[in-house]
Amino acid sequence: MTISGWVFMISVGFNAAASVKVSNKLGAGHPKSAAFSVIVVTACSFTISVICEILVLALRRIISYAFTGGEVVAEAVSDLCPFLALSLVLNGIQPVLSDVAGGCGW
Repeated sequence: MTISGWVFMISVGFNAAASVKVSNKLGAGHPKSAAFSVIVVTACSFTISVICEILVLALRRIISYAFTGGEVVAEAVSDLCPFLALSLVLNGIQPVLSDVAGGCGW
C-alpha cells in the first residue's frame, strides 16, 4: 500500500496541474494547446508509473523484506508484486485523466 500510495500522490500532483492548465487553455480559447497539455501530462505520469512498475518487478524478491521479516509473508508479497505493478500503472494514469475531464468542465 505504501508504494502504491507514493505513485498515487505523484499522479495527484500531476492531475491538479493538468486540471488548471487545461481549464486555463480552454478558457483562453486554445483547444489545441489544451489537448497537447493533456498528452504531455499523461505521458509524464505514465512514464513515472512505468519506471516504478519496472522497479517493483525487478526488486520483487527484495522489496517484500522492507515491510516484513517473515519468509512466508515475503514470498506471498513477491508473488503478488505483478498485481501491484499493474495497479501502479493504472493508478498513475487514472487520476490525471479524471481531473483533466474536470478541467474541461465535464
